[in-house]
This record gives sequence, C-alpha cells and structure tokens, in this order.
Amino acid sequence: MFKLIFVTLIAFFAVLFVYGDGETRRVTAAPTEPATEAAPQENRAAEAAEEAAAEARAQAESESAAQQSAAEVEQTPEQRPRYAGPELRPSPEYANQQPAEDLAEAPTDTLYVTGSSVNFRAGPTTSDNVVGRLSRGQIVTAIGPRTGDWVEIRDGQGRTGFMSAQFLSADQP
Repeated sequence: MFKLIFVTLIAFFAVLFVYGDGETRRVTAAPTEPATEAAPQENRAAEAAEEAAAEARAQAESESAAQQSAAEVEQTPEQRPRYAGPELRPSPEYANQQPAEDLAEAPTDTLYVTGSSVNFRAGPTTSDNVVGRLSRGQIVTAIGPRTGDWVEIRDGQGRTGFMSAQFLSADQP
C-alpha cells in the first residue's frame, strides 16, 4: 500500500515538473507607456479647466435626473395582511380577565412574586444567565424603572437581577 502511494506521488510530481512552468505565482508588471514630450504649461491649464467644466456639467445633469426620477416614483400603498378564517377572539378562559397591573402606578418599590417558581436573570432577556429563583409570595424591591416588560429587582438575599413584569405584583398574592 505504501509503495502504491509513493509511486503515485512521484508520478504526480514528475508530470508537474515536465508540463508545469515552475512559476506558480507569476506577477506581471503593467505595460508602461512611452514617455511623451512635456506639454506647455498653458495647454495643461486649459485641459484642466475643460475637464472641470465637463465634470460640473455631468454632475448637474445627474442631479436633475435624480430629482426628476424621485418625483415620478409612486409609493406602494400600505397593505394589511389578510388571514384566512374568522376574526380572532380571546379564548374563553381569558375572556373576562383584567389586563396585567401597571407596576409603574404601585405606591412603593416593594413587589411580590406571583409565579410559583420564577427565575430572575442577569439581564432583561430570557437568554441572560439565571441569578436566582424565587417562589410565590416572596418580597422583592424594584431598583429600576417599572414601566417595561422587565423590572430590575433586588431579592431578600441582596442579589440583583431582572424579572419579567408579568410575574410581579404590588399586591400580596
């Protein structure tokens, strides 16, 4: 087996040696233009002025064309998605429930955990690390704003973190 691999490699390198040119990375220089006679100073200044004027005309034309095309573009009307089936209604078990309480209107920073076992986390998302777990009725202190979906809290052990506002209440459960 070893001999077969060795012979194959030798044959491969022999083919490369015979048919390859030996330069795997060839860098070619760009052809140079023959040197021309130096133009007089007046001709250079006139050419530069002509080029600047041509550029200014081209820029003015492109700006007017852009303004004209922007005026001609019609906006697509707003479209609402249509879903097959009847209008959505709340399920019967949630039909008569009050909306979640607004913690921002709570008289104190003392809040109660309403869930049976709720994690509180290092940041305001479920992908952040869990700092601790609190059970129903435990008292926490809100140390951040209470207006969003997540509230920054401090538990009885002095740990701080974030808990979803849906599991907190100003009233003791």
